[in-house]
Amino acid sequence: MKKVDPKLKSTVCSPDLREWIPSSAENFLRERDHIVKVGQEEDHLVLFRGQSNSEWFLDSTFVRDSTLKLFGYPVIPDSIRQQVSFHRLIASLLLMKFGTIWKPSKEAFEKEKSDWIDPWFELLKNAQQYPERYEAVKFVKGTFFMDWTVSPDIGLYFAVYDGPRRSNRIGQTDGALWIYDGSSTGSILQEDKLGKILGLMTGVDFLNGDKTFPLMFHPRQQTKQLRASNQKPVYIAQMDFRYDLADVWASYELQEKQRVFVKLRILEHLKAEMADYLESQCITEEHVYPH
Repeated sequence: MKKVDPKLKSTVCSPDLREWIPSSAENFLRERDHIVKVGQEEDHLVLFRGQSNSEWFLDSTFVRDSTLKLFGYPVIPDSIRQQVSFHRLIASLLLMKFGTIWKPSKEAFEKEKSDWIDPWFELLKNAQQYPERYEAVKFVKGTFFMDWTVSPDIGLYFAVYDGPRRSNRIGQTDGALWIYDGSSTGSILQEDKLGKILGLMTGVDFLNGDKTFPLMFHPRQQTKQLRASNQKPVYIAQMDFRYDLADVWASYELQEKQRVFVKLRILEHLKAEMADYLESQCITEEHVYPH
């Protein structure tokens, strides 16, 4: 989207204008809606991702858990992480999990023929939405998908509440609502089926760190799933494991000289007010996590 500045003088910004810190709950919502309006004026796809801890990177669960298991801590020095060998290692673990250890059922492949459903996408979508059902697959947690949503209030919910099942537990740290202009980075909506993409990830170009820009997955044909219906997700695949999405997009911004994302920080003491706002909009645990 075009360059967007804060609407309010009271909003504190980082020097690069990528992180904004509104001064109140009301001002937070005003700044959020201001960014959304700018994107809508350009007829762009605006996506949201909430994280209950503002210090977390935009890494997929798979990358976070892999680094924890391999190195003993989730954040490793850039001197290690930004090596092609690190990218290859994480890619090898990913391809071992999805394809060697775990793959869609025979019934899922049959459904692909009859309903044009992507069996690999459905497998990862279900793992994202219902991780508790897949605890038996303990190799490495999660997938390389990251959940985003077209709903600003759903994004805000995940920024306010803490834990995999919130149970109305308001987070005790500053949160973050990431706002990403999904139209600003060109055509990244993936039309090919995920199985084909996983096959390409075994190739030299991918393993050497080339052609690793994040991809967006939102197939027209999907199985109905209540949580997905309520959360309105769009999945963005982390393809370069050396960098989180914010680093990749920040580099793209410098090249293209446009705004790709803004991170709105929610101060911890404002979260209770945000929770009241969400309840007024009927965005509750029962809505976000229907059984």
